[in-house]
Amino acid sequence: MYDQSNLQEVVAKLKQEAAKLQTRIDEQRVELVSIQELETQVNLKSRELVTLQANTVKLHENAAAGTSLFRPMPIPPDIPRQKTLILDLNGVLCKIERSATALRQAKDLGWPVLGSRTTWIIPRSGLREFLEQVLELFSVIIWTSRTERNIELVLEALESVGCLPPGVKSG
Repeated sequence: MYDQSNLQEVVAKLKQEAAKLQTRIDEQRVELVSIQELETQVNLKSRELVTLQANTVKLHENAAAGTSLFRPMPIPPDIPRQKTLILDLNGVLCKIERSATALRQAKDLGWPVLGSRTTWIIPRSGLREFLEQVLELFSVIIWTSRTERNIELVLEALESVGCLPPGVKSG
């Protein structure tokens, strides 16, 4: 039979086996949870796929019928079909600066500098030639975030030194 020491060894071995079994049970639970999460993700993806397939079928049907969900905005007949080029006044066509360092750099480069004691307008080199060329190819819009009053002053200054071709300010 078993004596006291043998029983303690058997109990210790049983506890070890029980711990191993508990670890395996825990691992199985984690795997089960992972499998359930994967099944949920697969179900969601399946629904997304069905929706995408349905949308694809609708797009193909619309294309075959000559209709589309995405229609370009019609161009009124009185608007010429020339492409439009939008240029930013400050930073693209000229630099409008308030620092003395920028003023010195522009003068060192030989660029014309216009303006007052606090603000200087530094046109890009070749500005007039650039605008003459793009005006032949595009309808040009000059955009700026400045106020209307300030843009008029900048355009007048650029025009006064011959940086703008005729009609840019009024056009």
